[in-house]
Amino acid sequence: MRDIIDTKTDIEIKTSPKIPAGAIRLQIVSGAKSELLKEKGDSVVEKEKAKTTVSFYTGEKINADTYRSLGGIIAKWIKKNGIKTAALQIPADLNDKDHKALLEGLLLGSFSFDKYKKKEDPVDSVIYLDPSEEILLQTCKTVCDAVNMAREWAHEPAAIINPQTLSERAQKFAKQFGLNCKILDDKQLTEMGAGAIVAVGQGSKTPSRMIILEYKGTEKEKPVVLVGKALTFDSGGYSIKPGDSMVGMKYDKCGAMAVLGVLRAASQLKIATPIIGIICAAENMLSQNSYRPDDILISLSGKSIEVISTDAEGRLVLADGLTYAQQNFSPQAIVDLATLTGGCAVAYGHVRAGVLTNNQSLYRELFESGERTWERIWQLPNDEDYAKLIKGKDADIKNSGGRLASPVTGGMFLKEFVSDEIPWAHLDIAGVADLDEATDYSVPGATGFGVRLLVDWLSNRNQ
Repeated sequence: MRDIIDTKTDIEIKTSPKIPAGAIRLQIVSGAKSELLKEKGDSVVEKEKAKTTVSFYTGEKINADTYRSLGGIIAKWIKKNGIKTAALQIPADLNDKDHKALLEGLLLGSFSFDKYKKKEDPVDSVIYLDPSEEILLQTCKTVCDAVNMAREWAHEPAAIINPQTLSERAQKFAKQFGLNCKILDDKQLTEMGAGAIVAVGQGSKTPSRMIILEYKGTEKEKPVVLVGKALTFDSGGYSIKPGDSMVGMKYDKCGAMAVLGVLRAASQLKIATPIIGIICAAENMLSQNSYRPDDILISLSGKSIEVISTDAEGRLVLADGLTYAQQNFSPQAIVDLATLTGGCAVAYGHVRAGVLTNNQSLYRELFESGERTWERIWQLPNDEDYAKLIKGKDADIKNSGGRLASPVTGGMFLKEFVSDEIPWAHLDIAGVADLDEATDYSVPGATGFGVRLLVDWLSNRNQ
């Protein structure tokens, strides 16, 4: 089995001054030259003597994601047709943004999670590019390797990744990418008073962990803290999920996997801003030790939390992670990522993540990065009226306000644990972190949402 850090894909993409004989020629056309080219991604094959050329159509409407989608479509075509060697001609008039998007699409579209499948006659495919593409290709590869690692780790089942094994992976990951790593186990968390994250994991044989990773950056400034939810499996606890709703709960760690992906890319790109990643890991299971509805938990902040639903557990682990960030660092900003509420998927579908924030400047920066990377977001309201829905009866607050405005009340719960003086944004990625159907550059399952968005934001925020 390959190394856990390895991000080998189905297609190798590299530059070469010499194209091997017999390589399929790939080109992109924006003006339909054939009746067969009607929609984006339509292709036509032309054979002339020993030369085969395949043309892919952009479609009539071009947006920021068109060429990324086209790159993914080309990669899928290569895999579907078992092509061993191909050479892609980049359009000479392609602007820088679309050029980058095209290469990202090729790299992202080359990923698949098939390590547990028996393969018959696998094909090693290579797409060749002109040597002038080398610098941009390596930059794109750095980011997309990070996305693909986030996807691969998210796909791993709970039998492989649980809080303990995730901690072990994180230590190896930190060593390889030059990061500092600290692991807090359930005993240390209990001694600290982090009763929320401990409670969520106390029903599992692999108790909760908080994983703190540090990238020092190249500038001396306050760090940006990224906090990720890592529910390695979520049964719902005593507020148990229906059987069908448990399928896919291995993806409840996607927020944390995105944080790891950002740290990987940041270390390789040498992003200026120091970054702290806090992974709040737990497995929400049923046993005689599980926490219960009506329990009152004392969080790391000292606030008491009345448990209404044990299936509203993500906000509990994040509450202690957000508090730890403020107690131990002096963050210039905090962003948390979590597959927090199904209600966000109901509201925004699989198009945009929901964002609840206390700082409009931060939101605008993230929004612009989302539009550039096509990892798009949309703001949720944060009126204080919503806070009334989570006011506790026997404790300071309760962990669920019911189905009414659930994405908002989930975010408002987290807001209770963040100082108004610190710019903070909560990204509810429940609708975009994993998908049942494939997209042009993502297989079914984990998408790696958030990695490209946050790398773009961190790369551009000081410019």
